[in-house]
Amino acid sequence: MKTKILLVGCGNIGYRHLEGLLKADLPLNITIIEISKTTIKKQIEKIKKKKFKNKKIFFSNNFLIKKKNFDLVICATTAHKRYDLLKKLVTRFYFSKVLVEKLAFQNSYDFEKALQLLKKNKIKCWVNCPRREYKIYKQIKMDNKTNDKLSIDVSGYKWNLASNSVHIFDLFYFLVGIPVNFDYKKTNLKKIPSKHFKFFELSGKLRIKNKKYSISINDQRKIKGFIIKIKTPNIKYYIDETREFVRINLGNKIYTKKINIPLQSQLTKTLLEKIIYNKKILLPTLLDSYLTHKLVYSLFKKYFYIKEKRIINCQIT
Repeated sequence: MKTKILLVGCGNIGYRHLEGLLKADLPLNITIIEISKTTIKKQIEKIKKKKFKNKKIFFSNNFLIKKKNFDLVICATTAHKRYDLLKKLVTRFYFSKVLVEKLAFQNSYDFEKALQLLKKNKIKCWVNCPRREYKIYKQIKMDNKTNDKLSIDVSGYKWNLASNSVHIFDLFYFLVGIPVNFDYKKTNLKKIPSKHFKFFELSGKLRIKNKKYSISINDQRKIKGFIIKIKTPNIKYYIDETREFVRINLGNKIYTKKINIPLQSQLTKTLLEKIIYNKKILLPTLLDSYLTHKLVYSLFKKYFYIKEKRIINCQIT
């Protein structure tokens, strides 16, 4: 019996999810809803060049499809009006598991409505913040079981600070394992255009901290690369995700080792197999991700305030 997947959106990230589904060692029926006929045509041409077995793929540019039951739904659209999309999916189809891309929702109002909607319909939802599944960060969490002081310092070169800060905040909450409030917040950011139509990005620096924890983020590194520095009371980690290595400072000892930063297609393959075989999934649930998103809304609200609606709508995806 084939597992039934519904993939909504097959642009760049949606296609990465599709690649992962095709790599899975499982028989699948994959239904893809993509409103752009041009995108459908382009992705079909790519699929023709790939080798896979025990997979059936069906494309549609609307929601009027005959299949109604799915084992997993993946929402790979932009964050704009995602609550409306979830409501439409719940109304039209039957499913118990869904994966949504970050940013999950652009404001807390939609986020809270989505939590109620999914709870009412008994649907388990994860947000695609995958660093929780990376071996290096699982090891750092194990190393810091006492949950003492921890700081994260992130720097990169034009890495879409607004939208990707969600990943850093989620990593922080994963490592400390508890809700944290910050009493110091400083942002020195500039609103800039995004490559996505009707969306924006932020460039600059921000820092938040309290007596035990701190997070610093900037996108103004002069050379390309993405660096995450994590400091605990006993160990310092210098993680270069671009060149895939970690340098660990443990007292008087310093050593470097290779790490693996998996592609989205690899992550999707692993996630699907874990869901089907009922294995533990470390991705944050939608409820887990609420703290992360509230932090985003709080830090970025002055850059995205929409006066006429009286709603802080973060126009990032």
